Amino acid sequence: MESAKKQGKDSLEQELTNGIRILLEKNRLNVCLECGKCSAVCPMVRVYGEYVHNRGTRSVVERLAFDPEGLADETLWYCLACRECTFFCPSGVDFQNFMMGFRDLMISYGHKEYAHFCFQCGTYLMPKRQMEALKTSMHDSAELLSECPNCKKNRFGAVLLKLTTKGRSLTMPA
Repeated sequence: MESAKKQGKDSLEQELTNGIRILLEKNRLNVCLECGKCSAVCPMVRVYGEYVHNRGTRSVVERLAFDPEGLADETLWYCLACRECTFFCPSGVDFQNFMMGFRDLMISYGHKEYAHFCFQCGTYLMPKRQMEALKTSMHDSAELLSECPNCKKNRFGAVLLKLTTKGRSLTMPA
């Protein structure tokens, strides 16, 4: 029984590793020139107060390509997915798309400890660390970040409907 559990876990880890390798190739991370432009334009320092190499684009690529064992590392969730590195990359590496796919893949395999979800429907919103930074900077407006756009739209749509109809049915203009 214990051996079967270990085999199942090893199989899931191998599937996850294969999924990451596919994402690496699909988003051209394997053609990185290591020129450093991505690190130079990364706004992480403005959000987290410091730039630490192992949180940056190039470090994430290196670790996932050569050390897929470190998937539980929170620094893999620090990327803001702002697209700056992708925009300036001379090799056409789509790091932002890779990070979004990577996070979706990690969540689908149960790695949710660093992810923040909509409190209404459970949709993934952003990394917890980003949520903390935004809440700190937004002060009293932070509750706006706890819902996904669809839940906000549904909630405010229902309120708007109540306010505009007051018991009457809506009719479409001819």
